[in-house]
Amino acid sequence: MWVQQPVLRALLHRVEAMTTRHPEYLGQVVQARREELGLSKQAVHAAVGLNPRTIDKIESGQAGRIRNDTLPRLDTVLQWKDGSALDAFTKHLPPRVTAAADVPQPTSKVLYIPIPANLFQDTVAMAQRVTEVAGDDERLAPLVEGMNTIADRMLRAWTIADIEHQRFDGTLSAATIEMLLGHYLRRAPQAPTADDHTELLYLRWLLERLPESESERAEEFAQRWSQMQQTLSATRRINR
Repeated sequence: MWVQQPVLRALLHRVEAMTTRHPEYLGQVVQARREELGLSKQAVHAAVGLNPRTIDKIESGQAGRIRNDTLPRLDTVLQWKDGSALDAFTKHLPPRVTAAADVPQPTSKVLYIPIPANLFQDTVAMAQRVTEVAGDDERLAPLVEGMNTIADRMLRAWTIADIEHQRFDGTLSAATIEMLLGHYLRRAPQAPTADDHTELLYLRWLLERLPESESERAEEFAQRWSQMQQTLSATRRINR
């Protein structure tokens, strides 16, 4: 019996190691890293499919049992090296952050150039004057409509870019939101195509004013915002 004691102790040690959990520590490092990256819970859900309620449970330290595929997803979205979330959960070890050079950065589909806001305002004003001059002339109607659509798209693109940068910098205030909504949406913005409609909805989502009837598109917009955050982060690192 004495000979078997070392073997028994070893087995007990292995069982203990397999069942040791540190949910509170995992929750602390997950929340800290998510906030460091500027990711909302909805953005995490959009990126790797983790339900916001699951994230809530993890960050509150109440996740005593976690599915096998959850921890690798945390590694991915939080830009940790493989196995970091598992080590934090089972060994109370600090996560290992992936080097910035190892993280593939998304390429922006939009080239942002510093164009003064008054240039867009002048374009919109010009389109309005052309509409007034044209009156009911049917020959000019298609040209007027086309110019108004282009002016509207330019103003909307500038407004979205401005809001994205303010959200990223944490400077978007409630007063600014109401001002932007009033300034832009009071013009009865046009949505002649599905893409125009999508951009309008994304603008409203950024301002947390997405209509309830379009709530099923929130995940799509959260994913788009998550990608934009990564693009802006990469740009800031390059320009430092």
